[in-house]
Amino acid sequence: AFDEALACKHCTMCCNANEDCYPQEDTLIAEHLGLNYIEFAALLIACFVASCCMVALFLYLIDMRKNRGNASTMSNESESLKKDDEYALSRIG
Repeated sequence: AFDEALACKHCTMCCNANEDCYPQEDTLIAEHLGLNYIEFAALLIACFVASCCMVALFLYLIDMRKNRGNASTMSNESESLKKDDEYALSRIG
């Protein structure tokens, strides 16, 4: 019966044929930010993605700073792993 939504941009109250009425008011988001719900949702998702990227970058930079001078310890660990492998192979047979 109602294929198209009722739209009245300059009305203060909108009613349909069943006399179901609702006020036509701006939401708080529309009043303060000038956005509709779709634009506001897109803004929230963009802020969430941007904050996730910033956290990931921050953690990456912390990890890089933490492991900056560990090149010498990495070579010692690889020698230790080689010795462990040789020992294991000698014990196996």
